[in-house]
Amino acid sequence: MASIAPPAVAIAGLSKSFLSTRALDRVDLTIRRGEIHALVGENGAGKSTLIKVLAGLVLPDAGEIRIHGKVVEPHPDTVPIAFVHQDIGLVDDLSIGENVALITGYPRSWGMIKWKKVWAQTQQTYAAMGVEPPDPRAPVGTLSAASKAVLGIVRALSRKVDIVVLDEPTASLPGPDAQHLFEVLKRLRAAGTSILYVSHRLNELFGLVDSVTVFRDGRHVSSRPIGELTPDDIVRDMLGRELELHKDAVAIGAVAKPLLEVTGLCVGDQGPVSFSIASGEILGLIGLRGAGYEAIGRALFGLSRQSAGTVRLAGVEVEPGLSISDRIARGIALLAGDRLRESALTGMSLRENLFPNPPGDHGSLFKPVDRPREARETNAILDRFDVRPRNGAALIDWLSGGNQQKIFVGRWLATGAKVYIMEEPTAGVDIGAKAVIHRILKGLAADGAAILVVSSDFEEVASLCERALIIGRGAITGELAGASLTLDGLIARSSLSAPAREEVH
Repeated sequence: MASIAPPAVAIAGLSKSFLSTRALDRVDLTIRRGEIHALVGENGAGKSTLIKVLAGLVLPDAGEIRIHGKVVEPHPDTVPIAFVHQDIGLVDDLSIGENVALITGYPRSWGMIKWKKVWAQTQQTYAAMGVEPPDPRAPVGTLSAASKAVLGIVRALSRKVDIVVLDEPTASLPGPDAQHLFEVLKRLRAAGTSILYVSHRLNELFGLVDSVTVFRDGRHVSSRPIGELTPDDIVRDMLGRELELHKDAVAIGAVAKPLLEVTGLCVGDQGPVSFSIASGEILGLIGLRGAGYEAIGRALFGLSRQSAGTVRLAGVEVEPGLSISDRIARGIALLAGDRLRESALTGMSLRENLFPNPPGDHGSLFKPVDRPREARETNAILDRFDVRPRNGAALIDWLSGGNQQKIFVGRWLATGAKVYIMEEPTAGVDIGAKAVIHRILKGLAADGAAILVVSSDFEEVASLCERALIIGRGAITGELAGASLTLDGLIARSSLSAPAREEVH
């Protein structure tokens, strides 16, 4: 009688703690040979820690890992699993074949690279996956997002393994490109490859994966065939409770007259999106990583190119080619999400960071800078925001992240803008600084400004915003307001929604 082949991966009782945090608590996971197995859970559920343990980057505290029936202790150099991470790590300036050879090594003869063999090996790896091989000499920078994702898998499989871990592979892919990737994964499965598919996008699991495992708070909750599940079942396991969405309470648009109107906005291949923000409103733009919500705010400020659509501020069109300085003059402000690289003027004082452009702040290139006025306004902002130290001459480098962020918010307050676009306004700040920044944003709205919060923080959007637009693959997939705007509602809509057929106005 033939023996039954062991599963490709069998994890039993795996635990890992970081100081007092239990990241994995005796979790189990079994991946059969030739199946696509989804691993899902909220942020902090333990998915990333499990991947790091499998990759040999983190040592578990307890538990056992078997690969094809044999107990293993994964090591980065020897683990028999291929990993494709969200950041694929391709080098755009190198060719497709060179990117593959970075992993497999360059075949050589007498110290010289055998380029024909580099090209041939790349084509053979593509063909083995059932994918039409591209020109291996083509620069990676010329590839589409989907082709880059496929190349990431090709490069991973060039190590001759039959187990692949994919971490959010469709995060930055538009719908058609994601479908192309799914077809590649199905061909890999048919050829016997076992795939662990980690994703927040629950709808894409149906018709693709065979089984689903749910983690919650570092623990294994369930493992079931996809055919026995609905999206609501998965969300229930993820949250640990029934999800209540007050669907009849969803508000469409603001009651007050719109201050900012966006119609059919496209940014590259993202969009179109249409929405409005009223004077005194705090509106959230939110979605899963790579959903495209960041590009919308940046297009309004002029940092990303607007390829189609119309933007009106107080009834007057903001032309697509309008410069950033002119947009600031019109009353549009952007707090950039990358605090250190995009906001901080390192090596300069708090006063200089608050007023980086004296002519722009005080009205004339030839007018002398009013130092006493700057000092008064600096002190007023430091007091209002409870910035520590309260010393305008202190260097921005000396401040904590939370105090730095108060300065950057204060910089835009000094412009008297009408529309404030806030990217991740409290990312990396302590709870006290977060409360101060939220209070300031609510105060701005109370004074008549429109606030657009562009954030990946579901909890922040649920607590700060009056209305939220969920973005998926560059399009609006849902709108929540009032009693519907809850943490659970945002998580569910972001995970389950497909792009809406009609625009939300």
